Amino acid sequence: MIGLLVGFLLSLNDIISFGLVKKYNLKQLGVTIGLIIPMILYSFQIPLFSYGLKATSMVILNITWNLLSNVLVTLMGLFYFKEKVSGLKTVAILLAFSSLILFSVDTYVSNK
Repeated sequence: MIGLLVGFLLSLNDIISFGLVKKYNLKQLGVTIGLIIPMILYSFQIPLFSYGLKATSMVILNITWNLLSNVLVTLMGLFYFKEKVSGLKTVAILLAFSSLILFSVDTYVSNK
C-alpha cells in the first residue's frame, strides 16, 4: 500500500511539474514559476523514490509511478490543455488505462 501511495505522490509531482512547464511554453508563466519551481519540485523525486523502495520493490514502484503519471498527465493534456488525440493514440491511451486497472487488480489479489 505504501508503494502505491509513493507512486501516486511521484506522479502527482509529475503532473504539477509538467503542467507548469506546459504553461511556461504557452507563455502563460514566467521562468521562475514555469521552469525553476518545477526543477525544485522534481528534485524531490529521488528521495521520494528511495523512501518507496523501503516499502516495495523497484519494479512495483516504478510501474506504479509510470502508469499513474502517464494516465494523469494524459488526462491533464486532454481536459485541461484541450489537446487533441486521434487514431491509434486513443487506443494506446485506453490500453494504458487497462494496464493500470490490471496492475491494481493483480496487486489487490496478490495481497490477499
